[in-house]
Amino acid sequence: MPYSKAPVTSTYGTKRVSFVASPQQRSGALPNKDLRLINMMTEVISSPLSDSKKFFVKSRPGLNTEYTTTTGASRGIYYWVYSGVDYIFAVVGTGVYVNGVLKQTLTTSTGEVGFTEFVSSTGTVSLVLVDGVKGYVFYNGTAAPTLITDADFPTPHCPNPIFLDGYLFLAKKDSQDVYNSNLDDPTLWTAGDFISAEMYPDKIVALSKNNNYIYAVGANSIEYLYDIATSIGSPLGRQASAVQQFGCAAPATVVQTEKEVILVGETGNGGHTVWTIDGFKENEIGIPMVKSALLNEGSALANATAHCIRVSGQKLYCINLTSRTLVYSFDTKMWSEWSSGPTGGNAFIANQGHDGPNGKAFMLDKTNGKVYSISETYFTDAGTAFECQLVTSKMDFDIMNRKFMSRLSIVGDVPDSTGTDNSITVDWTDDDYNTWSAARTLSFNYDFPVLKQLGNFRRRAFRFKYALPHLLRLEGIEVDINKGSQ
Repeated sequence: MPYSKAPVTSTYGTKRVSFVASPQQRSGALPNKDLRLINMMTEVISSPLSDSKKFFVKSRPGLNTEYTTTTGASRGIYYWVYSGVDYIFAVVGTGVYVNGVLKQTLTTSTGEVGFTEFVSSTGTVSLVLVDGVKGYVFYNGTAAPTLITDADFPTPHCPNPIFLDGYLFLAKKDSQDVYNSNLDDPTLWTAGDFISAEMYPDKIVALSKNNNYIYAVGANSIEYLYDIATSIGSPLGRQASAVQQFGCAAPATVVQTEKEVILVGETGNGGHTVWTIDGFKENEIGIPMVKSALLNEGSALANATAHCIRVSGQKLYCINLTSRTLVYSFDTKMWSEWSSGPTGGNAFIANQGHDGPNGKAFMLDKTNGKVYSISETYFTDAGTAFECQLVTSKMDFDIMNRKFMSRLSIVGDVPDSTGTDNSITVDWTDDDYNTWSAARTLSFNYDFPVLKQLGNFRRRAFRFKYALPHLLRLEGIEVDINKGSQ
């Protein structure tokens, strides 16, 4: 075979690109650049026979209207089982609604409300609601509540009632003090029955509970309190050896789950992130995109809300910002973004959530007072289509040569078996997300969903959109490219 100084090297190839990656955002002011998952979430399927895993992105669950209340600001939602009957409590404006029926009119109309179940040593079961000023006790799900009228009831307070060992605990607003009710009775309070969180010079903004500890969450610190069974004054004592040197920037983002407490936190060093606390052990789950989005909220971050639900086989923590809803999955440890409407440009319409009966989760609309159930068996938001949108990061296939793309195929599951609702629109940008090509429609069918003749580029990002009422689940794309020589 003759020797050649210039052997021929093929520049053609086929590349598979996964859709699974952490969202990116180069700054809070530029949310539309870099990788985004809007109305989609990551799913990981492990093999029981090996260490192999398959990764997908799929459309988020939709909403179905369960109850209608009244138009107004959503303030809280809670699921309570009493005597074997399911009750959904929803607070909208001044009204407390139970399964859609008005049960109580509050004197406040805005701000978060809090719920906790209470049980006495004699077995009396009740549900306590606090609104930051007053407290109410429901002894069943059908009658109006009892107003707490005791003069020593702490008001104003942080609306995070905590039940522990037969006491109701509330933090006095703009103070370091945690007050407790009398034993076995949330309606009775005694002057001087409180403990102060004094290890750091900040005020309590929220209370939460994990196992047998009450978390006194301050602006820049968190202290741990537990029952030391004193008979005079507060039954609580401080766990002096345990304290967190970060606090909470948005009190309504403090969420208690069956395992941990989650919150949007901040320290004296600046910036914001998301923390989980299990026992005394903290874990930061905020990624750079999330931190940028939180920082971009400015002073409005104080009004952010959050909730935790289980849906689509995953445990999710949802943060509702001014115009964005960020969602973290504890199962995949991945973030995504939810929005409402056909263009994916709005925040999610619901900003309160709570788990319900038989594994069902419920959510409360931000403004119209409707109570929804959320499930992956729904593919619209109460009949209104929402748009799934996947924006990739810029691809250069490890070389800056000018490349030519001759084919793009989607790898995933066909959304609609009838073949009528399988249209996915695809466009792309070759100039760092500044301009986009004319959108092309790809018919996602069982055979070979493909686009051809996609032109040339050096670095390219794609955008895929789907807004039809079916489950969309994708693995990635496969492309044929010629990498060129310069």
